[in-house]
Amino acid sequence: MFKIEVVEDERLEQEAICQMIENSEENWKIVATASSGPQALDMFEEADPDIILLDIHIPEIDGLEVLRQIKKKDPFKRVIIITAFDEFDFAHQAIKAKVDDFLLKPIRPQQLYEAVRSVSQTIKSSEEEELDEKRKLVLYEVVHKNYSKTRKALQNYIDTLYQRAGTDLIRVQSETQRFLSELNEATKDICKIPVPDARKLLRVGPETYKDRYQLYIELKRIVDRIFDIIIDQDRDSRNTMEGILNYIDRNCHKDISLNQVGNYANMSSYYLSKIFKKETGVNFVTYLTDRKIELAKDMLVYTDIPIINIALELSYHEPNYFSKVFKKSTGVTPTEYRKQKKKLDQ
Repeated sequence: MFKIEVVEDERLEQEAICQMIENSEENWKIVATASSGPQALDMFEEADPDIILLDIHIPEIDGLEVLRQIKKKDPFKRVIIITAFDEFDFAHQAIKAKVDDFLLKPIRPQQLYEAVRSVSQTIKSSEEEELDEKRKLVLYEVVHKNYSKTRKALQNYIDTLYQRAGTDLIRVQSETQRFLSELNEATKDICKIPVPDARKLLRVGPETYKDRYQLYIELKRIVDRIFDIIIDQDRDSRNTMEGILNYIDRNCHKDISLNQVGNYANMSSYYLSKIFKKETGVNFVTYLTDRKIELAKDMLVYTDIPIINIALELSYHEPNYFSKVFKKSTGVTPTEYRKQKKKLDQ
């Protein structure tokens, strides 16, 4: 669905445009209307439309300035200017301000539909390119065996997918299958033995696709399985810093110690402590805590798991201590962090 804001100060014109959009039988929805420049900018911030139909002559702040401010805030936001034949100078300035299309008054339904369809297609193409880039970055990090960067790239990819797909769960499901198919191909090149089909490892029902966090956790579980195979085949990587960081990042929710990591890497905890600080710039405890806080932030934002349960899942046996560590890292308590993020999403 594409969200549309209509900015037109003449009431009858505004109603006519809205009526055309509503009668179009396209996947479009009017999410905001405005009749002045300041109101247009306020509604732009509040409704976050995909497309703005913007009359060039509106009170207080004219359409050109509104266009400039919108493009300054979001250069990729799509704006269609509504103008007349005798306003070439305005049109020229609008082109310089990177308008996406024009509608000439009097506006006819077919003219409106063609313009909005064209811009909608541009948005779709841009979104597909962005998703392709995010998906390929995940695969790149898998191939290069960097677990921490893989996890972050996977989070970014899932976030982008849900931002673009919205409530279109069929699109989410289709994109998920595409990701798993490409993951299969990527792992064939780096694993010396046959690996399980990632698509068959997926254990989700239709409800899972409604929940960005649950789908992320499921895909992360599959990526973890692949990294298990990679590490089992390349045991020499365990005593490299990349292998050590991969191990910590995959087990940071547990109560792991420097001694445990040293045993995994087949080196003394004293030696590991020295090279760890030299290579990463921080000590082991700080690095582990930072990873735990990252996981906590995700759970606070994307789930309703009680804070006491989040603390326990991250192996903090005293919830008050977890809150103290979290506040030291972020400047706010877990409760405050959750409220702030939820408010931003409303």
